[in-house]
Amino acid sequence: MDSLERSATTESRRQSILGAALPLFLTKGFTETTMEDIRQRSGASTGSIYHHFENKEMLARALYLEGRTSLHDVLFTALATSDPREGITGLVYAYLRWYEQHPDLGQYVMQAGDTEYLGAYVKVLRQKTKTVLPEENFPTQFFQWLAPFVEAGAVKCLPQHVYFPLVIGPSRDFARRWLRDRIASEMQEAREPLAEAAWVSLSAG
Repeated sequence: MDSLERSATTESRRQSILGAALPLFLTKGFTETTMEDIRQRSGASTGSIYHHFENKEMLARALYLEGRTSLHDVLFTALATSDPREGITGLVYAYLRWYEQHPDLGQYVMQAGDTEYLGAYVKVLRQKTKTVLPEENFPTQFFQWLAPFVEAGAVKCLPQHVYFPLVIGPSRDFARRWLRDRIASEMQEAREPLAEAAWVSLSAG
């Protein structure tokens, strides 16, 4: 087995461990879930689990980062356009589609900041991306993409910190409620009006 194959195998094992932990954390709870529970569900050896994750807390953090990174990657892709309306509405569509496709991970990410075992970590991470790693802070990146349209008069001139909440806030509230029952038709019905409302909230015209 060459180095690329070993790397792929190692990442596959890591993902299977994370995939096993997610439903356990959501249904059994973080406190009640043990590393042995995760080992049994993933089929990994004890040595393999501790090779990837020092403890349950580090595994929980890694799972949060996986979800956060996955969501942000999707949102960044939506901004690959020079049309402000297409980018803003596409951002809402991408945001809602991600939650529809990853409901369990979405619920985990959505609730992370309010949990005792991840709340402090999430707070520190958010502050770090604001001050040290702005390239990983999506609201900042969104404003940088939006700024030329503001300067051109296509988008309203508003305080920088309100743009992202105006675009994503209603969709975030909807996603939080949708995750309770996960009715597909409700998600389909919500996309267009939420996307159009986001554009109207920022459009200067």
